This record gives sequence, structure tokens and C-alpha cells, in this order.
Amino acid sequence: MGKLVIISGPSGSGKTTICKLLEKDPLVKKSISMTTRLPRHSEKNGKAYHFISTNEFEEMIQKGELAEHAEYCGSYYGTPMNALREALEKEIIYLLEIEVQGALQIMEKFPEAISIFLLPPDKKTLGQRLIQRNTNKKQDVELRLKVADKELEYSDQYKYSVVNDDLEVTVNTIRKILGLT
Repeated sequence: MGKLVIISGPSGSGKTTICKLLEKDPLVKKSISMTTRLPRHSEKNGKAYHFISTNEFEEMIQKGELAEHAEYCGSYYGTPMNALREALEKEIIYLLEIEVQGALQIMEKFPEAISIFLLPPDKKTLGQRLIQRNTNKKQDVELRLKVADKELEYSDQYKYSVVNDDLEVTVNTIRKILGLT
């Protein structure tokens, strides 16, 4: 039986980078979420996300085809239920890089999931990371920082909280949590 692992944290906390590093282990596979947001310049459909229309997404919600879904900064995000079931049948560690609303839904449906909340060292660092990303407009950075304040209130709902101050230390800490060391 596989393991579900939730990786959450505010935008800019390092979720994507950490998941990419964890995926180097052959026992680890990352879920590919659905979203209605437009792809960033480097994103390809089916790699970072499955990019779909709002109508398609809403139809999936109605049909019960999503294990979780949420609206974040004006776009929908969700995890396909069939991919989650397939992952659980295999002997893999299945990473769900999802935001807080979706994570809480998964924790309710799958209490055995390992939930990890990534914390930034501080709010200033979080803001700098969002600006350095160079994919967000100023108003988008401000909105993401406001959302981050709300998300941080939920960090105690997770089984583990890890401060992402030093990437190598953070990845090694999570690898220990997952039993990969």
C-alpha cells in the first residue's frame, strides 16, 4: 500500500522545489493537480499541472471526480480522485503539493496521510521569494502575502511543520519523516 504525503505552505515557501528534489527518489511520485489558471512561461500541460477550463473543472466537481478542490487567488485547483486511488494501490510515496483548503479535505478523507506544512523563515523572506520568482505582478505578490497570513493559521492542523530556511536541511528533514533515510 502506498503513502499519501501532503506538502502545503504559503506561495513562495518552496513546495515545488522541495517536491522536485524528493521525486529524485524512485519510491516518490508527485501528483499532478488540475487548475484553471493560465500556465506560467516555463510550465507545460501535464507536467506541473493539467490546465483545464473553468467549465471542465466545475463538471469534474459535479461528477465527484476530485479528491479535493479549492479556489485560490481566483483560480480552481484540484486533485483527481482516480490518480490518488491508483497511487495508493502501488508501493510508492505519493506527494500532493496542495494548498491548505485542499489539504484539509484530503486529511479528512484520508486521515492516514502524512501532512507537512512548510513555513518560511519569516514574512520578509517569503515576500522576497515571490518577487524573485519574477512571474508575479506586484498586486499578485500582495494578494499571495495576504493569503499566506491566513494559511499560516492552519499550520498546527498538520502532523509536521518544517521551516524552509536551508533547502538541503529541509529536504533531509522531510526524507526522515517519510522514512527515506
